[in-house]
Amino acid sequence: MKHPSPAGRNLAVAVTVALAVTAGTAMATAPALAAPRAVTATAAEQQTAPFPLGFNEQLHGGGSTGFLTWSDSSDGVNTTWQWHRSEDGARTTLPKGAPDYSTPTAATDSDRVAVQTGGSAYRLLDMAGGEPVDIDTSSVGAGAELWQVAGDTLVMTRPRSSLHLVSKPAGTVVHRQVQGLPADAYIENVVYSPSGVLAVQYEGTVGGVKGDRLAVVDLAEAKVVEDRAVPDFFPNSGIAVTATHLAWSEWQPGGSVTLVTARRGEAGSTRHTTLQPNGFYVPVSLLGDWVVSGVSGKALSAVSLKDGTTVTGLLGELWDLVGAGDGLLAQGTTPEHGAGVYRIGLGADGRPAVTQVATNGATTPVAVVDEQVPATAGFGTAGSRAALRWNLSRGDVGVSLRLTHKATGRTWTSDKKLLGTNTEAAFEWDGTFPNGTAAYNGAYEWRVTVTPLNGIGGQIERSGTLQVASGTVPHDYSDSGSPDLLVRDGAGHLASYDVRQFLAAPEKEWERTERGAGWSVYDRLLSAGNLDASPYADLVARDGQGVLWLYSGTGRALSQRIRIGAGWGVYTTLAAGSDLTGDGRPDLVATDTAGVLWLYKATGDAARPFAPRVRVGAGWNAYDRLTAPGDIGGAKAGDLLARDRTGVLWLYLGKGDGTFAPRTKVGGGWNTYQQLVNIGDVDRDGRADLIAERGTGSWSLLTVYKGTGDWKAPFGPGQTLNVPAPYTSASGTRPVVF
Repeated sequence: MKHPSPAGRNLAVAVTVALAVTAGTAMATAPALAAPRAVTATAAEQQTAPFPLGFNEQLHGGGSTGFLTWSDSSDGVNTTWQWHRSEDGARTTLPKGAPDYSTPTAATDSDRVAVQTGGSAYRLLDMAGGEPVDIDTSSVGAGAELWQVAGDTLVMTRPRSSLHLVSKPAGTVVHRQVQGLPADAYIENVVYSPSGVLAVQYEGTVGGVKGDRLAVVDLAEAKVVEDRAVPDFFPNSGIAVTATHLAWSEWQPGGSVTLVTARRGEAGSTRHTTLQPNGFYVPVSLLGDWVVSGVSGKALSAVSLKDGTTVTGLLGELWDLVGAGDGLLAQGTTPEHGAGVYRIGLGADGRPAVTQVATNGATTPVAVVDEQVPATAGFGTAGSRAALRWNLSRGDVGVSLRLTHKATGRTWTSDKKLLGTNTEAAFEWDGTFPNGTAAYNGAYEWRVTVTPLNGIGGQIERSGTLQVASGTVPHDYSDSGSPDLLVRDGAGHLASYDVRQFLAAPEKEWERTERGAGWSVYDRLLSAGNLDASPYADLVARDGQGVLWLYSGTGRALSQRIRIGAGWGVYTTLAAGSDLTGDGRPDLVATDTAGVLWLYKATGDAARPFAPRVRVGAGWNAYDRLTAPGDIGGAKAGDLLARDRTGVLWLYLGKGDGTFAPRTKVGGGWNTYQQLVNIGDVDRDGRADLIAERGTGSWSLLTVYKGTGDWKAPFGPGQTLNVPAPYTSASGTRPVVF
């Protein structure tokens, strides 16, 4: 059938499918299209109605003994077409078609299905068990399309301007062109009625007026016997015809749609229910003295043609509606039986009644058979994942997983559908929140919700606790096991940015964590690693009077500052965060105005974080930048990087005793950067990395240099990041990063 489509199909869907044969091959070479047998199921095969369908099977057409469905593969590439016998659910799968042909056409109100075997050749299958009929439609001419099956007749257009009837009685092809359509007709929809007529909705000129029209074609005479203007025809409306009535829907002011019927042979019409389609398909069918209609995705109702009585809620959610023998077939949902295919016929009281024929998906309640959730997960190494799995008693369910960090309420969610025989809901979490930031350490509540897709069996939930333990790293100020870049803007506001989001989504706006105002009193800020008894990273700041202060990290915050001591204004460069003495604590080095480098060994005591200074050597005033990146050379000891005033970067490999090996040249051109940050391990490969910053005014650009672990070439090529606007300073001063 060609008709405006319900939700989930394309409008004006093509309606013929090729068999797996080459176009132009004689029909006799397609043995796969033997006549369908009227299969009698054994006792073991007998099914009690309603029988199950796959959840993604969609109704396409039907007759008195069965119906045709289509379903797409998971990749959306292949479509499977199946005929289902209503008596017991026995199914016949139609052969797969070649890519250049389209879909099967099921006869309205009958059990015939037409399939294209190649070129202009079609095979008409009687799904009730009759012999197939091969029909050559080449006489219709170039551009011919199959639109409908009317009993034993193929209804075709060429190309949507003229209507043709092709059949093969007594073994001879008979081709008749329908008379009475205007020369400029453009056919939009064709529907067959077992009363021997077609309803044809088209646009054309009659009596000098061009517009939408609805015609009735007598199949026996192959001519138009009625034709009426429908100027307000809703373009996504179905049409219907019987021996006594026509039905369609029309636009109304404000965008609503009204259901309209007309008695055959009379000029007038009757307006019924007003619908709100919002662009969706409005199926229309006639059932005895009732017109049945709705909006795809909404309720299906019926209106009496005799007295206007309305029967509502035939289906709670409609997907499609087709004629089928002496009744109708509809796909949708009811509160009692969920999603499926329902037959709509006239009950004993003469009113439309609904009976379920098939259900989309399993009919039994769903249960959890097996659950595999780790108690602890860590994401400190590249590629680490947490696997969470639930095995269920049935498929055709939707499964939703939510992980919630108990302390902050931050969440990660994932959803999936299990169709058919797939009963394992397997999730993998990479330890990030949706914006790419690293998940915090601590307790998470996991909650999995399983919902039958057809509404049958009820929803179930399971919950529990998962502990994230990704550890701590020296530059981590959010307790996530991932380093954070600290940023002070020109107004003195301090913020942090989780570095993992830089690499995961460099084009997106980065999440900013505010750390407070008033930081402009300091002329030097250092990410110092863990200097006290807590496991978290700390911060060291020097004010304008030369006083050094310690801010102890508490996991996701900084404590009140502690005075370390005065006299630190004599130093021109400072660097912290690298264990230079081999005791597991990050030390600090400073260069005085005379060029002497001094080592301050960490004590682990917040009240007195550094031991008295020790002289390392002279001549360090040749450098304008120092940074302590940790083990950058692969020797398992903390190292130093120093940039001279010509822009050459030098590596000093630490010996682990507070002294260094002779310097090694890393490379030139590093005076492009204003700041070098010992960020730690940004990609979780176990090697220390470096972030370099450059810019002018309030504009800033970051480049990530990943460590190689090779002291001869300690960094790979730089990865430059386009810094988002919230990172840059609104004050007109470039941010300070550390």
